[in-house]
Amino acid sequence: MMSLELLIPGERGEITEIRHCGGCHKHDDRHEQKNKHKHKSTITHAEEIGLRVGKRVEVLKNDGNLLLLLVDEARIAIDRKIARSIMVKGVTA
Repeated sequence: MMSLELLIPGERGEITEIRHCGGCHKHDDRHEQKNKHKHKSTITHAEEIGLRVGKRVEVLKNDGNLLLLLVDEARIAIDRKIARSIMVKGVTA
């Protein structure tokens, strides 16, 4: 398992975890209820744009600041902070 930010263009992986709070916890309902006013923006934004556990992603571009991803049939741009919080497995070229 590795952070999405480390993938290079052409690599693919499956999202296994979306971290928040600086990577201290896995995203789950108990933590969300306990901290619903804290740290919500990264998780909410990632989910709103279609990045969820189980989704397969392909990196189209990784220029150091932004990543361009292919998720399902959509192209999605995210910043490095969000990419750092998303863990992927099964990385292939």
